[in-house]
Amino acid sequence: MPGLETAEHGLRRRVSSVRGRLVLLTVSLLVPALLAMGFLLASADRESRGRLYQQLLTTARALNGAVDRQAATGISVAETLATDEALLAGDWAGFHARARRAMERRTGWIVVADANGQQVLNTLVPYGRPLPRIQRTPEETKAFLAGRSKVSDLLAGPVAGTPVITVGTPITVKGRFYVLSYVVDAASFTSVFRQQRVPDTWVATLLDNRQRVIARSRLNEQFTGAQASADMTENLRHSTEGVNRSISLEGVPTRVAYTRSPQTGWTLVVAIPRKELASTVNRSVAVGTGIFLLLLVLGLWLALVYSRRINRDMRRLVRDASAIGRGESLQPAPRDSLEEIAAVHAALLTASEELKARAERQGVMINELNHRVKNTLATVQALARQTFAKVDGAPLGVFTDRLIALSGAHDLLTRTGWREADMAALIEASLGAHGDRVDREGPTVALAPHTAVGLSMVFHELATNSAKYGALSAPGGRVALTWRRDPVSDTLFFTWRDVGGPQVIPPASLGFGTRLIESSIRREQKGQARFDFLPDGLVFEASLPLPEAVRWSNPL
Repeated sequence: MPGLETAEHGLRRRVSSVRGRLVLLTVSLLVPALLAMGFLLASADRESRGRLYQQLLTTARALNGAVDRQAATGISVAETLATDEALLAGDWAGFHARARRAMERRTGWIVVADANGQQVLNTLVPYGRPLPRIQRTPEETKAFLAGRSKVSDLLAGPVAGTPVITVGTPITVKGRFYVLSYVVDAASFTSVFRQQRVPDTWVATLLDNRQRVIARSRLNEQFTGAQASADMTENLRHSTEGVNRSISLEGVPTRVAYTRSPQTGWTLVVAIPRKELASTVNRSVAVGTGIFLLLLVLGLWLALVYSRRINRDMRRLVRDASAIGRGESLQPAPRDSLEEIAAVHAALLTASEELKARAERQGVMINELNHRVKNTLATVQALARQTFAKVDGAPLGVFTDRLIALSGAHDLLTRTGWREADMAALIEASLGAHGDRVDREGPTVALAPHTAVGLSMVFHELATNSAKYGALSAPGGRVALTWRRDPVSDTLFFTWRDVGGPQVIPPASLGFGTRLIESSIRREQKGQARFDFLPDGLVFEASLPLPEAVRWSNPL
């Protein structure tokens, strides 16, 4: 398509220019930097994600430690109250009163139950009120029988009516087995999240040993007691600590860090939405990318600025080269030119001066040669007069006319520095006195020196023959001379046609002039010639290839 070809040509021109090459050079230098920057950005991305993952895991560990401390506090409270004198003496009412006073500054309450789980007292209600029975897990029963304190998983408080956590320790009152428990609302563990200042967009979740939600930093009331998501359960099945992908209870894709406490067996999970994680990481990557792109644009701009100066100096060199071709003198290079371009300009200046000197010497030599050729022709003409002075007939005039025709072509070429000769001017010089009776028609054709000299003799012989035997010998006769040039084959065609002359009788044999014409066209010019002696006038047709133009000139 023409439009596409034009665009491709314009692109090739821009790329092949000095500015285009400098831009390509800049880009080629920046490409490795771009690749390195890409690797650095990828490394920065990995490092940012790694730091964020580590921050998530560190937060999970810190929260888990705070939960362990809170559980340890509960154990300490339970074990301390287990040594109360009123309790050990079996004074349940006295111990109830003392325990309620002890819990006034705490968020929890005290429950004492027998071996079967029947509550004896509960500081949430007045002493003596009927109390429900507690259902203990096998793990709790085993720990209490072994004499160890035990932190429970999430339980439904039968008296409080809310999800609770208990810290129980076994005691013996008057020889009977009991368990004293410090009980707190599961929601009390949310204070840990506030104290550790978990970011608002993050979600911290505390899971018990059965992967049920004890407490949550967001929507705690909605999800307390809910089972952890399937993929979170799968993560915990494989490891007790790590960073993995997950889906939150709200159905949001997240990245979670989790760690399990060796004391309670609970798991602390910290989750961040993947979308926020990507934006947080991409923000730092975007800053790095923006800085690199800014540097890239700056580099391209500097390349364009410097290439503009180089292009200016290169255009100056082009003008200098054109001036040398016109034979003009060059000015010294500007002081602000680049070193290499100044060196080229200096070389052009030296070459210009040398060419001018050579042209002057050549002009002198050619002028001297032209003068000597003219003198030689004059000497040949004088010798011809002396030689043919006593010979009958007119060989001297014929020979002299041929020398004059040759001299005319020589003069014509001399005026153009032997570069070329115009076809019309050559015909005018060759016809001499017969020129006003020859009708000429044809385009401008520049003839090489060798071709011009040969054709000058051809036209002279044709005019001389017509003046003796053809149209130019009759008072009203004329000659029609036409020529054309084939641009494809670069061939010159011309036709000489006598009109209005005497009746033509084909000659029995070819004369010297006819042989000279054929020899000049066929042998010297490598062309074709044909004489057609028609009754109403001679028709001569010729064609010859035009040689390539000369590659040097000699302006005079």
